[in-house]
Amino acid sequence: MHFLNNGKHAMVFPPRCGTRWIAGLLHDNGLLDTRGPHHRFEWVEKPNIETFMFVRNPFTRERSLHRWLAETNKIELSELSFEQYVASDLFEQEGSWYTRYGKLNNHVTHIHLEKLNDFLETTIGIKAPEYDNLYHLADDNRQDQEIFNNKLIVEKILDKYKEDIKHLNFDLTSYI
Repeated sequence: MHFLNNGKHAMVFPPRCGTRWIAGLLHDNGLLDTRGPHHRFEWVEKPNIETFMFVRNPFTRERSLHRWLAETNKIELSELSFEQYVASDLFEQEGSWYTRYGKLNNHVTHIHLEKLNDFLETTIGIKAPEYDNLYHLADDNRQDQEIFNNKLIVEKILDKYKEDIKHLNFDLTSYI
């Protein structure tokens, strides 16, 4: 968890939720001392501090996790397709928000990446460019629509994020 320099807010930056871009933006506006966020969340109760956690649609997050493995040279996209990734042990290495942070989720307000700009402007007071969802260099040149036509992939992602889906209001209409 990162406490902002405004003395009013704290942020939890889960992996692959646009958080490096968000932290960089907060840093550039003097609200965070680091550009690169850590993903730890140890609850520290501080009066008058609101705590927020960024979340991302599970389907786009998993695509991002797959690309991140290529970005960090852990896989070659040409050798491990998204379908193969979902069927591999790598798929379970990064848990969902409720798997990773458990009951700590009860201490935060979840901010959906799709509503990031409204949150930044309304709550933090920063006008920011739209997040383009493309923070990656590695790309398998495949469209989500093609990949998520596979019902087995959809079911596996829904199962991994079942606890999150119970608590977080994701718009999954494009995927299920």
